[in-house]
Amino acid sequence: MSLERPILAVDVVLLQVVEDQLQALLQIRREDPFRGAPALPGVALQADETLLNGARRALAKTGLAPSSIEQLFLEQLATFDALYRDPRGRTVSVAHLGLCQPGAALDPKAATWMPVRSLDQELPFDHGHILDTAVARLQGKLRYTNIAARLLPDTFRIEALQRVYEAILGRSLNRANFRTKLLKIGLIERAGVLTDAVGHRGGRPPHVYRFVSEELAPEERDFV
Repeated sequence: MSLERPILAVDVVLLQVVEDQLQALLQIRREDPFRGAPALPGVALQADETLLNGARRALAKTGLAPSSIEQLFLEQLATFDALYRDPRGRTVSVAHLGLCQPGAALDPKAATWMPVRSLDQELPFDHGHILDTAVARLQGKLRYTNIAARLLPDTFRIEALQRVYEAILGRSLNRANFRTKLLKIGLIERAGVLTDAVGHRGGRPPHVYRFVSEELAPEERDFV
């Protein structure tokens, strides 16, 4: 019987949508094993910190500003406890899913954003499996909650919202049906017009929208 005490770790899948692509934040490992390889940000949990604070500390290692980290959407994703997931010894990870808007400053020597679809799942440890689980969770929540609000500014054009949905779901959506359905169920509402978008030829300015609720809330049924 082994008396080795397992290490409790925290790994974070932080996602954003940029240029119609779902991207994941990857940290460049500075130590063995897998030195120099991109991996999910992670830390071993300290005795005096919560899982949430551990997740925030992991993100701080990428160069994200503390003020930016405090504003992120973060939730526990799942526990990963495969026996040989870490070659250094028995390690159990409580992974977290995070979402952010584009533009957060990083330390380019410590971390980088990479399109999820370009990753070949050869990430260190079981990070490919963790990433797949996070994307599946986000896809599921996107179909019945307002979680897309965590990836967009307070007001947005309907085209920007649709691109977020399509980047996450990996498929195209009918524009007219998309807007009509989200307005009908009360997920979004018109917030004004974007007068700056009118060109020299004139025309009607496009509407901008916002989510009706700022809190993460489920709908009664899938809507996409």
